[in-house]
Amino acid sequence: MKILMVTRESLIDKRYGLNKSLAPIIAEIETRGIEVGYLCQENVGKRSLEWLQTTHNQLTRLFGHFFIHTEFSPLLWGILERLNMGRLAAKVMVQERYTHVHCHDPIIGAGYRWFARIRWLASLRRGHIARWGVTEHGFGCYAEAFHIDGARLGTRVMQWLRRWEAKILLKAHWVVAPTRSGLTQLSRDLSIHPLPNTWYAISHPRPILNHYSQLEARQRLGWVASTLYIIAVGRLVPLKQFPTLVKVCASLPYSHWRLVFIGEGERTGLQILATQLGISDKLDFAITDDMGLYYAAADIYVSVSLTESFGLANLEALIMGLPTLCTAVGGVAEVVGSGARLIPADDSQALSNALQSFLTDKEIRQYWSQQALQWIQTWPDSKAIAEAYLAMYQGMPLNTASVTQPQLPGVPYTQNIPFPFARWHQQIQSWPLCPLPPLLELPQQARILLIAPHSDDEILGCGGTLALLRQNGCHIKVVIITDGKEGDPLGYSVENVVLHRQRESIAALNLLGIEDVVFFNQPDSHYQHTLPLANQLTQLLNSYAADWLFLPSVLDFHRDHIAISLSWLEIWQHNGGLERVFLYEIWSPLPANWVVDISSVFALKQQSLQCYELPLKYGNYLAACVGMANYRALYLKQAGQYAEAFLELNQESWQTILNKLLTIREYQQQCLS
Repeated sequence: MKILMVTRESLIDKRYGLNKSLAPIIAEIETRGIEVGYLCQENVGKRSLEWLQTTHNQLTRLFGHFFIHTEFSPLLWGILERLNMGRLAAKVMVQERYTHVHCHDPIIGAGYRWFARIRWLASLRRGHIARWGVTEHGFGCYAEAFHIDGARLGTRVMQWLRRWEAKILLKAHWVVAPTRSGLTQLSRDLSIHPLPNTWYAISHPRPILNHYSQLEARQRLGWVASTLYIIAVGRLVPLKQFPTLVKVCASLPYSHWRLVFIGEGERTGLQILATQLGISDKLDFAITDDMGLYYAAADIYVSVSLTESFGLANLEALIMGLPTLCTAVGGVAEVVGSGARLIPADDSQALSNALQSFLTDKEIRQYWSQQALQWIQTWPDSKAIAEAYLAMYQGMPLNTASVTQPQLPGVPYTQNIPFPFARWHQQIQSWPLCPLPPLLELPQQARILLIAPHSDDEILGCGGTLALLRQNGCHIKVVIITDGKEGDPLGYSVENVVLHRQRESIAALNLLGIEDVVFFNQPDSHYQHTLPLANQLTQLLNSYAADWLFLPSVLDFHRDHIAISLSWLEIWQHNGGLERVFLYEIWSPLPANWVVDISSVFALKQQSLQCYELPLKYGNYLAACVGMANYRALYLKQAGQYAEAFLELNQESWQTILNKLLTIREYQQQCLS
């Protein structure tokens, strides 16, 4: 057996691409006395490149105008470049008598097959067309990967490419993909069913990396000990979504971080974006052959790709025990399993929430580091993968059960990490038997700022407490953020809905003795935290100089409630966190640490809520109000019928608590979805 590996990689691609994953497999096969050759763009001669360029230019001029919906020039170059690699492979195969040609691209496979048959006919070397096969390194068919990573393809061109690819693969002696899910997607894309028994799912082997302590790695790189370093690895190309990562990092309230991109490509766009966002001093770029050094020095690894067939860098991060955050695209979920936290692709808010929790909570980082190391324990090494390749070259079918056929290594099954029940049992024994939230002592003559996402939220959430504060001589400003325009979908109101909602708010608050009401008129159900709005909110917070700040709960089911609360918390933090902050509940209970007895003013709260005639047409808020107040009264140590509960965020632990609450809310969202 004599094997020729053929790729279209350039020098830049080799550092992080196929060469990196193939090198340990080739080395392992060679230990068995089998010769393995390797062809890539470096082996293409100057004359061949000139011929390619001339042919490309001529064909583009002749046929380019026929392809209106397709970017013809890059498509044509990609095809010609790969066919030429197939031609070179056929030439080397004949000259050096290779028995197996492994094409790491379907069009290279097409070029090899065509040119090998021509050479066979020309030389009459009967029986010496080597067995050949293809590895599909994209997730699904090559035509789709070309569309995402290369050029825009029209419908007819896409259909033609898929048909061509299907013909190529059905003629190959083997087809391999790095994940089972990738192989399944390939069969769907090309409408090939059932899977041929010569199609294999063989993963990349466990990467071999240099290991360092974090202290040593940081000293070598000159990284600061007190900073949390986030690394992202890969070519600086659009599908990696690195600009999204930069934008999300710029919006994080946690400031002691640096973002390091490791990969080849054009940096200018990212540098300009970072400058515009005011974080140019927090961005670094690197190119290295020692990835272990950077993984060892880093605190967090992030991948936000739009597509990944495998994600070798993700696997490397797990091997180094890095807390890992990845978009759930392509074969990533199969590769990282339970070893990494997965988020939806192209979801900046999910990325922001997850990254913020990683940055602010050391326990979360430790948990995901443990998960990574646990998951990677059973990952196959290069020896197991080499044996699978050799079995494939010998024509052992995937679906044949035979003692002579090795199990083709895929990815490990999820490992259940034992939950630390003993530690928690021990800790719980030290807790009080049934602790209840204490009564909140309300201030006299204080300045109170209450933020309500929608009209009626302020009364439902803390109308009784507002009435008591007003009786204590406190000045209360109520800020209603959205315009309420979506609050009458059935058209009950005969007037403008926005004006109707505002009129009800003023009437309800006047009953409580509150006249200072501000309407920000942000779009109902479409609230977004923007820089101009943040400046307005900051100005209001500074000018009012509140003592207490009431915000909606981040556990509430309405998206606006969560987003608005986060906006104010971000501004509160930037201003130094001077006010006491209380979260109030509307749609879902909070883990309360304070309770207020509102029995004496509950009738006033009900009367105030009745001013909201329009919302009451859509829901029995009065009954809900009574039910919640009755339930919270169970927390009162003294006799009382009605209460309101709050969660205060204190200066020492508010970030940790907020992250935990948002993690719970995120879990709820996943369940509800």
